[in-house]
Amino acid sequence: MKRLLLLAAIVTLAGAATTDRAEYMFFNRHLNRTWLDSAYNMLAKAHAAEPKDEHLLYLWSRIHIQKGDDAATKGDKLSYFGRAKAIAETLIAANDKSDEGHCWWGVAQGRIGQTRGVLNSLFMVPGLKKAFSRALEINPKHPTALDALGVLYYELPGFAGGDLYKSEQYYKRGIESAPNYCLIRLDLAKVYVKQKRWLATRTQLNALLATADPLYPADAELDDKPEARELLKQIGNKE
Repeated sequence: MKRLLLLAAIVTLAGAATTDRAEYMFFNRHLNRTWLDSAYNMLAKAHAAEPKDEHLLYLWSRIHIQKGDDAATKGDKLSYFGRAKAIAETLIAANDKSDEGHCWWGVAQGRIGQTRGVLNSLFMVPGLKKAFSRALEINPKHPTALDALGVLYYELPGFAGGDLYKSEQYYKRGIESAPNYCLIRLDLAKVYVKQKRWLATRTQLNALLATADPLYPADAELDDKPEARELLKQIGNKE
């Protein structure tokens, strides 16, 4: 019996080490272009061994979102996003108080709507608001949920509930909870562009570019910082 318990402990520790390594590679994939696929394969094996591990389910859902974002065809995108949504549903079923489960279900559902087209996205809005709001009920400082609600209010047309003021408030809450979350500064800057608040735009973009320890390094280096530089270039010397 002691040997069995020891073996189980060793297997658990090995699985945790694999998950930790995969998580590092995923969030630092800008350092090596092969790391995304390596992290995906490692998480697949870890998930097969520990299908109910909540942190692993979160990572497994999230990496499917990334794979969908990177996919070349609409069909592949929808396949990855659908899988991400199903994994998030598994996480919610295991623990309805999982903020990550509700948040990443919403992200996956939103990606599905965006991929299918605007009308589908509008139809999904109530469900998306419910998912992200539920995540914030559980964790009021969840930065991704705050950013997602900000994006919703930014992107929706006025007749469907779009509201730049509400968008700005969600982004500001997100920055307060995670000032090194680069994406949310970029998204706030876009609100200011729409409002022609050029100084405020530059302030957020420069703060983003000055972030030395981003919350999600790969996202910052591969996506957020390049887009921030391009946006600064576009607005030029506008005052």
